[in-house]
Amino acid sequence: MKFQSIKSWLNEQKESKEAEPVYGCVMLEPKKIEGWEENHLDGIDEEDIFIKPNDDSYGLEEQPHITIVYGIHEDITDPKDIVRKMEKVLKPIEVEISEIDIFEGDEYDVVKYNVPVSKTLEKYRNIFLDSYENTQKFPKYNPHMTIAYVKPGTGKKYKKKLDEPFNVVFNRAVYSYHKDGDEDHLIRKPVNLEKDD
Repeated sequence: MKFQSIKSWLNEQKESKEAEPVYGCVMLEPKKIEGWEENHLDGIDEEDIFIKPNDDSYGLEEQPHITIVYGIHEDITDPKDIVRKMEKVLKPIEVEISEIDIFEGDEYDVVKYNVPVSKTLEKYRNIFLDSYENTQKFPKYNPHMTIAYVKPGTGKKYKKKLDEPFNVVFNRAVYSYHKDGDEDHLIRKPVNLEKDD
């Protein structure tokens, strides 16, 4: 067995990490959902919450949103161009939320509100898919608003139809991408979609 120095091993780890692409994401956010913490997040049992050390992208969702497109190739896309496109083509949309559902996984389950696929959402998605190089791993578009990441197998107890559906107005667009491809340095470029007349 050949001895490998720590420095050599660290360089290999860095190179393999650099080989993994990082992608940009266009999403819609509400400026605020009244009572998000007390009426939505507080329903998740603290013992169920999935936490990953040194990664705050899991746990409870602090900024609810709908993803329009994830997978934009950051290395060949100018963020300013995405922001201009968001300003030009996106308008506020209102959706009715009536169901809590889950994505099940080996590492964690995602507890989420289902968002109905509308012609407007599909149109917005297609505009960005057609305009920018991207990689899509899931062929079917499933718009949703994440509530929490929970331990695997615990998500199913949260699935239900809501007794009282509620409406959400998504009036802000955000392009989220990584500074110089560094997956630990996320940049968010927000655009207010409510134009002053």
